[in-house]
Amino acid sequence: MKKSDFLDGLRLEIGLAYDYAENKDDFMVRVLKTIHAINKKKVILTIHSYNQGEYTLSYALGMKGLSKEEEELGRGFLFINRLKAVTYVRKNRDHVLFLPLYEEGEAAYVITIKLIGIDYEFTKQDMIFADELIHFIESKRSSF
Repeated sequence: MKKSDFLDGLRLEIGLAYDYAENKDDFMVRVLKTIHAINKKKVILTIHSYNQGEYTLSYALGMKGLSKEEEELGRGFLFINRLKAVTYVRKNRDHVLFLPLYEEGEAAYVITIKLIGIDYEFTKQDMIFADELIHFIESKRSSF
């Protein structure tokens, strides 16, 4: 399957998450569950909330068995509260995307998408998809 076809299918499935969500937090969790299910459990997904300088894990899928280094990949040099766009970090066969979400102009959440020990080539298509995902989540969360 071509990457563009895969990402298009993922877009359609994620769109359904909004249709079934009960509230804005349930919506974000449903988006992550959709990504996790479609990727056949090869991906680690987290939602961290950011509030008054505190960066707190709110939700996680697939984290069982990760080392501390894998869990913290990329966070050591990023100022999470200052992320303005999708950020990609790679170390050997470990990859992570940081997707910042804003509410009322302030950093509110960061979604991380991690692939650990996987040969995957991140391309411009992936970055466009991640940027679209941010905008979709932010716009739909404001409608609850």
